[in-house]
Amino acid sequence: MIKLGIVGCGGMGNHHARAFSKLEGVKIVSVCDILKDKATKLADELGCSAETDFRRTIEDCDAVLICTDPKCRLEIIETAAQAGRDIFCEKPIALTVQEADKIIEVLEASDVKFLLGYVLRFTQPYKLLRDTFSSGQLGQLVNCWTRRYMAMDPRKTWHNFQAHSGGVALDFGSHDIDWLMWTGGPVNRVFAQTARVRENVQSDEHTQAMLVFSAGGMGCCDVSWVDTVSESSVGVIGTNGGLAVDRTGAVRRKLVGCPEELMDVEASMAVDPGGKIGTKQADGSIAGTAQENESIQEHFVRCIEEDITPAISARQGRDVLEAVLAINESARTGKAVEIGVS
Repeated sequence: MIKLGIVGCGGMGNHHARAFSKLEGVKIVSVCDILKDKATKLADELGCSAETDFRRTIEDCDAVLICTDPKCRLEIIETAAQAGRDIFCEKPIALTVQEADKIIEVLEASDVKFLLGYVLRFTQPYKLLRDTFSSGQLGQLVNCWTRRYMAMDPRKTWHNFQAHSGGVALDFGSHDIDWLMWTGGPVNRVFAQTARVRENVQSDEHTQAMLVFSAGGMGCCDVSWVDTVSESSVGVIGTNGGLAVDRTGAVRRKLVGCPEELMDVEASMAVDPGGKIGTKQADGSIAGTAQENESIQEHFVRCIEEDITPAISARQGRDVLEAVLAINESARTGKAVEIGVS
């Protein structure tokens, strides 16, 4: 039985807590928040202890889920790692590359597992598109893109402080940047623009960026908190064909020399990490894949139970952070920014 502690009882802390509470082999033993009422409310729901000092929660658990805002995470990660607690940390890894490097140093000096919460890697149809591309079916990368608009008013939260949240590109769009880099690889150049649309908004709430990948091809990221329209689309185009998903969720595939087709939704949900697409059997089951549709919470538990390396590392989080900081710098200067990804 994995005894899990949760530090940070806001929206993401509650979301992950409810997901973990449904998993076999996991018992949430303690939750913590600097606001006692928030910790108590979640603790009452889960039937566990409530703390305001994260050290008490770390003492009681085998693994810790960190869902605080980014500026608070270094000390918590350092304390958990030194105590030998496996760590699932919400993104981003940090607000500065220097702080990310310190976190990496702390983790490498320990023997704990660390998973960063870039959930699009476990979410359909994002996983389908990336894994289909990685199988080689689409050829060499030409372009991959995401567009996600999520209504959110940063003026009501700490997100309105650019220095605390990094704006929409880091707090929200880093999910997309991680997916684009997971698909296209390291980035060597970015160009971007940002906007603050609503009155009294003090953090970037709309970002559009183009990434140039070291291995060739490009990626485009368009993210927004502005609530004028909801929008979601994702796609990948290669030299041999492409996949695109619109806001209805329809997955369209077009290979060179073949007619466009709608992909079977059930089969589309069964792609293994190596890019192998499952085969639908006569009885409706999917054969030929491993770890079908594993959630990020299930993955963290499996990493602990089977002693395997988590899919998303602190170093990968640092690379995403570096790319997002370059996006913000490009928007500030109006120029393309060259970067080197470790």
